[in-house]
Amino acid sequence: MKKQADGTKTDSQSSLDFNLLLDRLEQAIFEGKDQKGCRRILGQECVWKKLGAERQIKWARLAQMAGDIELALEILDHVNKHTPELENAWKEHIELLSILDRKKELVQVLARAKEYIGEEYHNYLKDALISQDSQLVMEREKVFSPFDNLKERQAAIRKFLDLFSGREDRFARQWADRSEGKQGYVPVNRPISENDVEEHLSGRKTYGIYLLRSDSTVLVAVIDVDIVPEYRKTPLKSSDRDTIRRERSYLFRRTSELSQELGLSPVIEFSGAKGYHFWYFFESAVPAGSIRGVLERIKREIANDLSAFHIEVFPKQDKLSGKGFGNLVKLPLGIHRLTGKRSYFIGCDERNTEAQLRYLYKIKKTNPENVSFWDADAEESRILVHPRMKRWAEDYPELMTLQVSCPPMGQIIASIRDGNPLSVREEKVLYQTIGFLPRARTLLHHLFSSSSDYNPHMVDYKL
Repeated sequence: MKKQADGTKTDSQSSLDFNLLLDRLEQAIFEGKDQKGCRRILGQECVWKKLGAERQIKWARLAQMAGDIELALEILDHVNKHTPELENAWKEHIELLSILDRKKELVQVLARAKEYIGEEYHNYLKDALISQDSQLVMEREKVFSPFDNLKERQAAIRKFLDLFSGREDRFARQWADRSEGKQGYVPVNRPISENDVEEHLSGRKTYGIYLLRSDSTVLVAVIDVDIVPEYRKTPLKSSDRDTIRRERSYLFRRTSELSQELGLSPVIEFSGAKGYHFWYFFESAVPAGSIRGVLERIKREIANDLSAFHIEVFPKQDKLSGKGFGNLVKLPLGIHRLTGKRSYFIGCDERNTEAQLRYLYKIKKTNPENVSFWDADAEESRILVHPRMKRWAEDYPELMTLQVSCPPMGQIIASIRDGNPLSVREEKVLYQTIGFLPRARTLLHHLFSSSSDYNPHMVDYKL
């Protein structure tokens, strides 16, 4: 089997490997060979979670054929949560629950699927599967009750408006010309309403808010992170994908750590276009210049460590001037008019709108009195270390030094500590650097123990 110069397999080779595995499992199950062994392989989460969504669906079918129904349901539910736009995954999940006569689960999955399988087909399934079963009718009333759903939806929209509160007297609507690849915003000269939020969530329109209020204070601020143009080209090289993945993991971890050190707690959102928004919410209004200084400090700490991402802080202005409204940010959970993609919060496993709205109730605003605004003017050379990191830094000072002083190494360390799988190249880098340190064995075992496929004997062997 051919490999790249660095020893990693090409995408086509990895694809062939998984296809071969799927074909052999299917053949063994059909022929009744080693059913226990097949179920053991199928049950390896570290394997099936690496597959693409379509292959995960096939994996679920094989699990069903092998008699592991719960695994099949788990995989289909995973696909529904992480790739909700895949219509056939919803249909297979619904069909399997119907066969199993899992009434309550069936109704719940039907409710979640409505947004993705089309209202006409959803209503057909709902009527066909439920109407003849009195118990299912009762379950349907619990899930589909218009009164309960309306009350819950209205409460969630009010929560949305409370969190994403910008300028009091106007907001903006996004426009896009896909043929030209252009997009922008036009002001709407009135306060944003609950009906506007409903339009935004439904995808009929997309809105943004001006962060600066009329008195040059803010209730919400944002660190905006976009993938730089050279990494948006398609198809991306395997090494570029590794860089984006590694830097994204580092970005999420380091930004959260630095924020918490300064008394802040960000909420991360995929923007629906080419990057991420780190949202910061406050219990009371704070001067725009004060919070901008704090976020600029965070930006300075991490910007030079990144090659695939560009960072901006919003608001960009300390005060309003002239007739301008300041910069705006697209509201979350809407559809980007240019890309057609819906944004979502990274911290919520389910991407459907209902689950994302429920996630809003987990968000806590920051008391401005707890924010270290003075840190914005501190000397740039001072390294911020979150209290939770201090113990780790004390136990593994070599790793802390590498993470802070060598950005590429820091990204690899952050990635594996988050439980992400490493590429062959990244693994070699760890062994060929940390492997020569006096405490190499302790340090490498500590790092690799965070990985789902950690094998202590293999670590010792490679040392």
